[in-house]
Amino acid sequence: MIWCPRCDQGWVARARVPGEPGTFLLCHECDTVWADREPDADPPFLILEQYLARFGLDGLWSNIELLEKKPGE
Repeated sequence: MIWCPRCDQGWVARARVPGEPGTFLLCHECDTVWADREPDADPPFLILEQYLARFGLDGLWSNIELLEKKPGE
């Protein structure tokens, strides 16, 4: 798990949308999603709400499954 290069305040973890193929990377703090690349501070990136809208879902953490925990959890 890495520190978020965009907000510099949260951890980036691998996550998935249950029932959908593939995974994405998500910042625990700023909700930035990197679906097709490694995290960096430069666009393009999505916010969790935008990413989940692709699947017809609200931008809620309850609509995802985290595959990694933050350090210390």
